[in-house]
Amino acid sequence: MLATLGVLLTSLIAGSTILFFVAGIGPTAFLIGAILSPTDPAALFSVLETGGLRVKRKLFAILEGEAVFNDATSVVLVLTVFEPLVVTALQQEPAFILVEFILSMGLGVVIGFGVAYGVGWLLHITGEDTNISILTAATPILAYGIGELFSLILEGANLAGVHPGALACVFTGIFMANARKIGLDVLPQKSMRGVMKNVSFAFEIVVFILLGFTLDVAFLVTSEGTVISGIIVALLVIFVARPVSVFLVTAPDRSMGVRERFFLSWAGVKGVASAALAAISVGIITEYQEPGYIDLGNNISSIVFIVLMISLVLQGLTTPILARKLNLIEEADLTEEISAHRNATRHALLQLVDMYTEGKIPKDLYSRMKVELEEEIFRLEDELRKLVADKRAREQELEVREQILLEKLNYLRNEYESGRLSEVAYEDERGDIEAEIEDVIMRLKLTKRGRNV
Repeated sequence: MLATLGVLLTSLIAGSTILFFVAGIGPTAFLIGAILSPTDPAALFSVLETGGLRVKRKLFAILEGEAVFNDATSVVLVLTVFEPLVVTALQQEPAFILVEFILSMGLGVVIGFGVAYGVGWLLHITGEDTNISILTAATPILAYGIGELFSLILEGANLAGVHPGALACVFTGIFMANARKIGLDVLPQKSMRGVMKNVSFAFEIVVFILLGFTLDVAFLVTSEGTVISGIIVALLVIFVARPVSVFLVTAPDRSMGVRERFFLSWAGVKGVASAALAAISVGIITEYQEPGYIDLGNNISSIVFIVLMISLVLQGLTTPILARKLNLIEEADLTEEISAHRNATRHALLQLVDMYTEGKIPKDLYSRMKVELEEEIFRLEDELRKLVADKRAREQELEVREQILLEKLNYLRNEYESGRLSEVAYEDERGDIEAEIEDVIMRLKLTKRGRNV
């Protein structure tokens, strides 16, 4: 719901508040609201996991699901619904806009299914690592290209707002992740994920470069009004539009408390999707050369750039702290994961020995597979020993820190009881130290969890 209704609500709420608080912005407010509606929690997850933290699984699933779908939804909203508010040549009747929106969604599903099935079939035929890498990297480009080809065809039928390319990419990934449900054997997802991680990183760099090309730094530096507008828009999107939409969309879910809703509101970091939409929107405005299109494009690029910087710094850096304070994290226990992987590999080795003993596999294959499994077990056990040693060292540090804080607290209590420290000073210091002790105790419990493997 956050990825569909949430994106629409965020766009409308952000657009309305921007229109009210930013003077002279006009219909562009709704376009900027739509551009800034998608979230990009990939960087946020990276920060959390680097710090050894994992958001609770339900929240992680919600944020991850939102990240998958909201990009495509926002693309359709920007290009089909809100871009025509700014570009006169694209304006159409509301009924046409609704038809274009439905066509974009429907074609995205159909094209996604076709590309997923076709590429999946080719992956099973080829099977080699090189071919898997090439086909995986080409899949999103193929899906998007076919979607935009349909867009060009339908443009001749006065349906210029149909843009199924982004949705086709999303549904291609969903169908390929559930290959069995569309009649295919399981795909080599581990190899494919590695390729797509590199491809995604490369495309993110390209998107931010494109945003940089559309950004006029001289205009940004000299236009004081635009800077102020950008700061106001950032505050409205972060503190008004996102929280209101999250609380409204999640209201029917009675299992979700205020803490979870507040965290989801704050974790809506803006990123690469908004940068891409800003670059595309400015490109369209420039193509149709609306009156004052140069200043309009500069305003959009500058405001989006300011919002992205504020969101990445403010929300990106503080969300891990907020997750701890709200007690919404699960400690990332790598020792448990590696231990499970090691045990599974040991079990596989025993099965291999049984297969060879029963004469089911030849000796050369047995020898080769045995060496591979033994090397993997050795590597995992080496990683496990290092992790356990690090965890024990961290546990010892936390225990010593707790003891030191307790000694400080005892000293202050003695000073207060002997009359050498005022009650106000004692209460202030005691509150701070007790909060530190609680934090250390919580971290110590999380560290001890899963220590034995």
